[in-house]
Amino acid sequence: MTEKTSRSARDRSARAAIAAFLSAVPGEATRSLRRTYLQEYAAHLATLKDCPETDLTQADLLDPAHATAWLDAAARGETRRRTGLRGPRTPASANSMAARTTTLNTFSAHHGHPLALTVPKPEFAPRLTPEEAHRTLRLLTAHQPDGILTSTWERTVALIALAVTTGHGLAHLQPMTLDDLQLGRPLPRARVSRTWHPLDTVTRRALTRWMETHHALTAGHRKTLQGGDVHQLWVTTAPGRPRHGRDAPPAGLPAARRTLEAAHRRLTTLALGTPLLLEQFCPAEPGFGEH
Repeated sequence: MTEKTSRSARDRSARAAIAAFLSAVPGEATRSLRRTYLQEYAAHLATLKDCPETDLTQADLLDPAHATAWLDAAARGETRRRTGLRGPRTPASANSMAARTTTLNTFSAHHGHPLALTVPKPEFAPRLTPEEAHRTLRLLTAHQPDGILTSTWERTVALIALAVTTGHGLAHLQPMTLDDLQLGRPLPRARVSRTWHPLDTVTRRALTRWMETHHALTAGHRKTLQGGDVHQLWVTTAPGRPRHGRDAPPAGLPAARRTLEAAHRRLTTLALGTPLLLEQFCPAEPGFGEH
């Protein structure tokens, strides 16, 4: 790379640098995670520099001082978009900080200026035993706690049922589409990460109930969506918030990972008295599920 080319790359806009990096990231789940944290980084840096995000450059993102400032702020909970269990400034978890740091390391290495930041050691929540997971699933399936929408309860229970049955966490379950379910077969099954998994009776019933609600939420949205029917398996269960002068989006649109996480945390807190991670419902055998 010549000096002129190198200087041109450093002057590239931050948005272009992020887009170029994301286009090279394999896997939609990983790409979505990297995008979330880089957007958070750019927003924080724009606030720090008191400038529009459009003024940021690739060199700004690769500055070690800027990277450290963002990570420090995130660790203190200052970049949090949603209220945590201990309030709006709940410190970030070790796992999310590990993901942020890994994002910066891969982004900077992609652009030829590796930051080589030390990645915090992730913390793994204890998994439920298979017996505990199935008993808890049956409890959650049969009893809707007060304080949660019926449709949200149905969606979250279906998500937990798939985690218990397939051993996969949210990163692999969130991108699923309607084509990944075959509930009408003699042996119902679901496809996760290109592998088909047989479904037990509890999981089939939970998914069948959610599919009826899914249809009710998405019916009639063809004109609104301008792209036809919603094929994503997980959709929103209530209208969103109006932003930037736009009308509130209707229910029945594809649900973001954060939406599913928040609903899962609320259901387990209300029903069990403690928030559990979806991954805690996955079998704990080595190599099974997500770690």
